[in-house]
Amino acid sequence: TNLLGNAAKFTPAHGEVEMRLAEDPQANAVMIIVRDSGVGIPADKLELIFEPFIQLERSLTTPAEGAGLGLAISRDLARGMGGDLRAESYGGQGATLILTLPKATPPTE
Repeated sequence: TNLLGNAAKFTPAHGEVEMRLAEDPQANAVMIIVRDSGVGIPADKLELIFEPFIQLERSLTTPAEGAGLGLAISRDLARGMGGDLRAESYGGQGATLILTLPKATPPTE
C-alpha cells in the first residue's frame, strides 16, 4: 500500500498509476511493480529515497506529507523476507518501484 500511496501522491491530476505482477523464474521470485507518471526521481537520489526521514523536495503547491519512513520500512521488510525493493526513474518520465519477493516453498509431505 505504501508504494501505491506514494505513486498516487506524486502523480499529477490526469496522470497514471499502474500496478502489475510479474514472475522472475530465474530467481524463483515474484515482483510487484508500481509505476507512476509523475515528475520522477533524479538519478542521484534513487538510493537516497530509501533512507529514513528523507523526502525529496516537491513543488511549492503540493506540500510534503508523512515522515519519510515509508520506503525505508518497506525496503527493510522486503529484505527481511528475502526480497528487495528498488526504484527506477528516467528524466521526468515518472518512477517505477519494484518489490521482489521469493516464491513460497510448498510444504513437503
